[in-house]
Amino acid sequence: MVGSYAFAGMIFQLLISILLPTALLIYWRIKGKFSWRVFWAGVGVFIIFAQILEGGLHAMMIDPSGPSLKMTDNPFAYALYGGLAAALFEELGRYFVFLLVLKRSREFGDGVSLGIGHGGIEAVLIGAVGAVNALVYAIMINNGTFETNLSVLPSQQISQLKMQIIETNFGSYLLAGIERAGAIVMQIMFSVMVLLGVRSGKFKYVLYAIGLHLFIDFFVALYQVGTITSIWIIEGLVAAFALLSIYIIRQLKLHFK
Repeated sequence: MVGSYAFAGMIFQLLISILLPTALLIYWRIKGKFSWRVFWAGVGVFIIFAQILEGGLHAMMIDPSGPSLKMTDNPFAYALYGGLAAALFEELGRYFVFLLVLKRSREFGDGVSLGIGHGGIEAVLIGAVGAVNALVYAIMINNGTFETNLSVLPSQQISQLKMQIIETNFGSYLLAGIERAGAIVMQIMFSVMVLLGVRSGKFKYVLYAIGLHLFIDFFVALYQVGTITSIWIIEGLVAAFALLSIYIIRQLKLHFK
């Protein structure tokens, strides 16, 4: 059975994944610096570059049976590939959109707007949808209909999924929700940094964004493959990087004045 605290954690993850980007959107509109056009461009960057293009490369490079590359089982190679792929596709996606599509969007508020769009849709598709799936599975487990409803899947996969839902506690969902909040802050920072590179004509800022993105995703990928075993190490790193991102955003803002 799935306990009530686990259900509370799922709801927390769902709410923060939806309400936080919504609150940021509303706040930025009140400040008068929000752009719907740039916001939807950020959504498009995530869907096209991160989901479709990067996802297509992953289909060719990653072994579908587990978190490893098709050509090697080395976890560091997997982490380096995963981090570099995400950094290149997302940051270059932002760069080309600002350079070619959003030619008149060069203010600090535009960078924030694109970051809210990018980070917001990421939070919804990963955090909110993940929480909804967990809620549905948990309800089926407690109703005794889990195996029946998922009978099209292999029995071993059903058992693994069931145990994963049962063993995931409130703290795990709490951390997942907080992680989504940190990720939104990072996406705003990356967007502002790339925009500064476009605005100033200095590609080094795009390279900085790629390097920082690679850094954080490299360690997250090491946790996925089990090289780093403590979730607290990863969440601590994400929290520290989110705080650093806030500081960087403030420093970058000075260059727009």
